[in-house]
Amino acid sequence: MKQKAILIGVLAFLGLTTSQSGPFKARLESAVHSGGESYAQVLLSQDPAQQLCTQYRNQLPSALIPQFLQGQKALIRYPKTGKLLGDWQNGEKVFTDPKRGNCYACHQGDPKQLAYGTMGPSLTGYGSRGTSEGVLRYTYEKIYNSWAYVPCSLMYRGGVHGLFTPEETADLVAFLLDPHSPINQR
Repeated sequence: MKQKAILIGVLAFLGLTTSQSGPFKARLESAVHSGGESYAQVLLSQDPAQQLCTQYRNQLPSALIPQFLQGQKALIRYPKTGKLLGDWQNGEKVFTDPKRGNCYACHQGDPKQLAYGTMGPSLTGYGSRGTSEGVLRYTYEKIYNSWAYVPCSLMYRGGVHGLFTPEETADLVAFLLDPHSPINQR
């Protein structure tokens, strides 16, 4: 009898807490409403790759990884000009736009910026890697679709989801690599 009462109490508590509108749910609903229908689609629907990540809780079986990476690389689109290094000043605009790049949410960029996330690595001084074809291609593809390199990464796939164009991805690459970019100033 006592165990039944405890079980009923726990179930009632869980039902009460999951039915309450928490701060995260309120922020999510606000973002969905203010971002429009296409933004809502990005947040609320899953493509087959996301379904796999959900199914395996971001720990894909090793047998699935090669095909997964190949599928993600196939989603990468490139600028019509073929240039992977664009305009760093426009890249800075996309980098700092919360509805597009939103890169400061996870990364440090311009060392003069005081507010930034630490979930991703610092990108300050990223330009010291140079601008070889390998560095350009890796940087471009990682920004456009991070899952082409790290399956189920927390870094979202801004290019795949249309948050920025291939040309803007090249601009982001320039923001990271151009020696005149504030990211590379000391």
